[in-house]
Amino acid sequence: MSSPAADDPRQNRVLAALPEDDYSRLANDLGLVKLTVGQTIFKPCDKLSYVYFPTTCIFSLIANTDNGSSAELAMIGKDGLSGIPLVLGGGTSIYKVVVQSAGHAYRLPSEVMRWELDQGGALRSLSLCFAQALMTQMAQSVVCNRHHAVEQQLCRWLLLSLDQLAGNQIDVTQEMIANMLGVRREAITEAAGKLHAAGLIEYRRGHITVTDRPGLEARVCECYHVVKAEYERLFHLSAPIPLQHRPRHNPATLRQRAEERLKQSQPAPQGSQWDMERLLHELQVHQIELEMRNEELLLAYEEADTLREKYADIYDFAPVGYFTLDALGAILQVNLAGAILLGIKRSQMGRSRFCAAVKPECLPAFNAFLDAALTGQAHNKCEITLVATSQRPEARVRIEAVVDENGRECRMVVMDITDIANGGVRPIPGRVDEQCDRHKKILFRDIAEPLRSAAGAQRDM
Repeated sequence: MSSPAADDPRQNRVLAALPEDDYSRLANDLGLVKLTVGQTIFKPCDKLSYVYFPTTCIFSLIANTDNGSSAELAMIGKDGLSGIPLVLGGGTSIYKVVVQSAGHAYRLPSEVMRWELDQGGALRSLSLCFAQALMTQMAQSVVCNRHHAVEQQLCRWLLLSLDQLAGNQIDVTQEMIANMLGVRREAITEAAGKLHAAGLIEYRRGHITVTDRPGLEARVCECYHVVKAEYERLFHLSAPIPLQHRPRHNPATLRQRAEERLKQSQPAPQGSQWDMERLLHELQVHQIELEMRNEELLLAYEEADTLREKYADIYDFAPVGYFTLDALGAILQVNLAGAILLGIKRSQMGRSRFCAAVKPECLPAFNAFLDAALTGQAHNKCEITLVATSQRPEARVRIEAVVDENGRECRMVVMDITDIANGGVRPIPGRVDEQCDRHKKILFRDIAEPLRSAAGAQRDM
């Protein structure tokens, strides 16, 4: 059984620094694990399935050489987390991560961590700050190992370890310390002997007890103080500006979250009639589950509405025509430029067919182009002539089209190229294609795709 102290995720300073809303969103996905000395958490090139938040244990980041030598690059304890490659956009471990000091940690699935990082909230800010502190520790380790005596390196290592532990005892052998610092064991024995003779530490096999920490700090090099100051700075930074709270959709923990909300709203039933009370409990939990799903669904709808409003002006007032046709060529949607081009009213959508505006001799080419687009057989440009309207003469247009995911609608970008076709002022070569491509991206990427994503989120709930 784990000790009570190990059962609190907020012994980890990163988790403790999170705002209450952010922490409560993570709480159900944090899993407690007990770790032993020498246990390997990640090996080089391992896919990061979890991120670990140590509470009473310490991890070491180890670099190995081809000849079997190793050295510790940094240690991670209750001040941080393992899995920094995820924070920086990677997905695999670079170095070996082993348990230096046994204890407990809480682990979070990597997909949950990625979702939280994408929200740009407090966890991302704290994780990035810790990544900077970790790089500071690694840089000072290089400086210390290169320029300072083994005794100073040992003092630094002992003090950094103590900062991550509750007491003043470190369970470690001289051989392990030698491997961590990349020096001979005899050098560690000699340095530990000097510290013992000075009354700073007590040593017995596998255990080091620091009896005079101020004396140890007086002997340590500046590397320890640089790293210590950076970690303290991390937890005194001003909190990031909170973003709009959005609950993370997690079907795996929905039942658990509903149970907890029910406990908060009313006490557990007491007394007899267990079957009836259990049935009532189940109905109440299911009701809360539905309410939570509705909350998430409403947020998805609000996000979709925001996206529609954001891109409405871009769609309506673009200098090219946007059309959506059904399989029979009827106009389902058209923007303002498209309606002006065809000389129709937007209220006539559904009663107007695009081919009615096509010059008769161009109809076979346009119908073949539309059929090919709807069947997904081609994605080519088509140039046709539109008949004259009361607002304009005949117009030569260039059309590009793609079919929707169901193959029932054809979305077209229509650009007037009459001046070019009649030998008028010709723009720089390729400019028409670039302009057409730019507006096509607005339609199919910046408008259609975000709305499709929001609709997908609604379907998943």
